[in-house]
Amino acid sequence: MSDVRTLALALVMLCVSCAHVPPLSPIPNGRQADTVARCRQAFPRQPWRATHTIFATLPFGHNGALIGVTAAGPEGLHAILLSAEGITLYDGVQAVGADGRAHLKVQRAVSPFDRPSFAASLMADVGNAFLPPRGEPSDVGRNAEGEIACRWTPPGGETTDIELTADGPIRLRTLRNLHLTRQIEFLGTPQEGFFPEVRLTVPGAGGYTLDMTLVDHE
Repeated sequence: MSDVRTLALALVMLCVSCAHVPPLSPIPNGRQADTVARCRQAFPRQPWRATHTIFATLPFGHNGALIGVTAAGPEGLHAILLSAEGITLYDGVQAVGADGRAHLKVQRAVSPFDRPSFAASLMADVGNAFLPPRGEPSDVGRNAEGEIACRWTPPGGETTDIELTADGPIRLRTLRNLHLTRQIEFLGTPQEGFFPEVRLTVPGAGGYTLDMTLVDHE
């Protein structure tokens, strides 16, 4: 009986690992290049620097206001979190090395922002919200909801969809094994790739929401 259970569990895990996001429906070839260009409008051109006010809705009612200062350029992605009083709570830089991997250097982190998993999660959030996926999309088409989307599916990584309306990018979603891991909503009319508001939601029991309002950018 134990062998049967082991085999059944193995088959379930195999099915989960092989699960794929439903494919996008094709759109005319003549529209694909324009669609990809519009998807890239979700992100500012580097180099850039921006300041946002952030309201964090955290588990167990631990909500609060923060200030985020981010910058991106040849040196990588630099993210700083400040308290409402201007105290630096977190300061980290992430750059892609010669090996093609992201290397993170935490320059300052105070409790509770010094947890080992926090830095990686924060840089993933900031990177998803403000940096375009690397390379060209693996697919361009119409999703099950009828929206035009660009899709990036790197080997072994999460699937990233940027969804469009006639007015431009409205949403970014990342999925792993059919499960939504992160959703980013682009709100308002962008200026040089910066949206007035960006709402990032991580679902699940330990999930959270970050409402980011643009203060300035350069």
